[in-house]
Amino acid sequence: MSLKDEIKEVARNSGMQLCGFANIERFAESPPELHPTRVLPGCKTVIVIGVRLLDGVIQANFRDFEDGRTDLKGLYGTYAYTMLPNFQLTKACYDIAQYIEVHAEEVATPCSTGPMTNGRQVSMRHCAVAAGLGEFGWMSIVLTPEYGPRNRFGAILTTAEIEPDPLYSGEKLCHPEKCGICTKVCPSGALSAYGEKGKRAVHMEDRTFEYCTVDMVKCFVVEERLRKQYGAPEDYAPSDTPTREELEEAKRRASVSDLGLQHTPSWYCGRCLSYCPAGNWGKKFKSRGLSQGYRNDRFFKE
Repeated sequence: MSLKDEIKEVARNSGMQLCGFANIERFAESPPELHPTRVLPGCKTVIVIGVRLLDGVIQANFRDFEDGRTDLKGLYGTYAYTMLPNFQLTKACYDIAQYIEVHAEEVATPCSTGPMTNGRQVSMRHCAVAAGLGEFGWMSIVLTPEYGPRNRFGAILTTAEIEPDPLYSGEKLCHPEKCGICTKVCPSGALSAYGEKGKRAVHMEDRTFEYCTVDMVKCFVVEERLRKQYGAPEDYAPSDTPTREELEEAKRRASVSDLGLQHTPSWYCGRCLSYCPAGNWGKKFKSRGLSQGYRNDRFFKE
């Protein structure tokens, strides 16, 4: 069994559904501060693992979005955003790094996973695409053919030279020119609509991946519930477009959450991830009566 196959087996035994490999050349356009070699000099391979999000937890989002059950939002924060998937990924990254160093005698560095761990060394989204696990959706989240955007990823950097997987070349997963659901359900308009504003482009080998421009300030205002219209007890932020200083003041004023480990939650939204049709959305949610569809979200706008 090759080292690559052995690593895949370790990933499976650690509860991962996805595992892919990227060579360092695919990160040629990576921002210098997020390049894998800035973390591990001599890095030759980036191993990316992925875990699916539970359908039963995503449906808790629909209870919030469609039924007003805001008290259930902590389920998404605990089991799909902040805690469990990221802790599971952290342990799997550690297991794989240990295996490489013991059995291949190469250096391996597990990267941080999620908002409850220690910082951001590389872009997990770009790593997942570079490892062939999927493609960028218009909302900038990685879509996989198996689960759409409802995945979380972890990465291990290693000096071991392992054959890369091909970039994803299957059926196109995102059709922003005729879909646009992610932009329609974004409460603050943080996602640029297809064809209206600028877009981002990432080049890897002979492929170009495009996705929208995300106004992160507008996104923060919603996902951290900093205004009354998004569920806050008062308007901590004066508008959907606060200045950087106003945003920081709003975060300081926001009440401490008791719905998860984060004192300042960043998981109050998730509409683009939840309603994206990729990954058999209709079969998983609509046909089971778990969602009435994005038009029933209280912030939907035509």
